[in-house]
Amino acid sequence: MTEDLTAFGLQPQDSADDEADEVSETESETESAPVWPECEDCGYGGPEVKCRLGQSVPLCTACFAEREGLL
Repeated sequence: MTEDLTAFGLQPQDSADDEADEVSETESETESAPVWPECEDCGYGGPEVKCRLGQSVPLCTACFAEREGLL
């Protein structure tokens, strides 16, 4: 849907649109990054931190094993 407006003295401004697209892509990547819960014992935040069976607080795998006496 781009029209040639050079006859009216207007120049295409594609470079500004490309820069705006790059900025919005970068911003959307940081906004969509997953936020992991933190372990109550050690403070580690990652995908393996979760509320486990028998525990009411989020724990990482190592802290859960330590609390349950599995180590």
